[in-house]
Amino acid sequence: MEKQEKEFILNKGLILGVLLIFFPIVELMFGMGMSLKNYLLIFGLLWIVVYTFSVVKWSKEFASYYEIFPFKDAFRTLFVISALGFAVLTVGKVAIWNISYPEKYIELTENFYNNIFDNLINWVELTNQELLKSGDINSDEYEDKIIELREMTQESNNKLKSGITVMKKEGIGITYFIGRLVYRLFFIAIYCAILAFFVRKKEKFIKTN
Repeated sequence: MEKQEKEFILNKGLILGVLLIFFPIVELMFGMGMSLKNYLLIFGLLWIVVYTFSVVKWSKEFASYYEIFPFKDAFRTLFVISALGFAVLTVGKVAIWNISYPEKYIELTENFYNNIFDNLINWVELTNQELLKSGDINSDEYEDKIIELREMTQESNNKLKSGITVMKKEGIGITYFIGRLVYRLFFIAIYCAILAFFVRKKEKFIKTN
């Protein structure tokens, strides 16, 4: 059974990686003209749904091999599949962004953060205008908030431009995405622990009823 377990986890990890590679491909093709709302829906919400549905489905399938499926086994299955999937995704990102389209990645990154800044500024300005109209702040306080917003915006823009300039000058090293992989695995481990708890509870319910 141990060999079958390894094959199962390896196969599902590879499948997960292939599924997740579709997201940077979509970003490459449509990311530049995409609104911030659609960007967050696709690369935020949809990404989480696809990932969560896949690993939970496979861990429950894996659990069906056992009469008892303890928490540590649920966590191990979820995390190892996830780690393999993210490793495949990282290889895909290196192939797409480092080798094939490094300039496009920098352009998309700059565009993404500019969209965040623009939307945030518009939201803050509208909020301040509503506060002024409702009388919660006076005209002097409104002007102070506008000045503060401009200063914060300028500082953020300077940091963004500095980071983009470095990326354009030095390029995107392979270690860039490897570093992001290591960073994300820490949070994925926490998320897998949460999912493992619910997967185990569900499996326990199924096996005792």
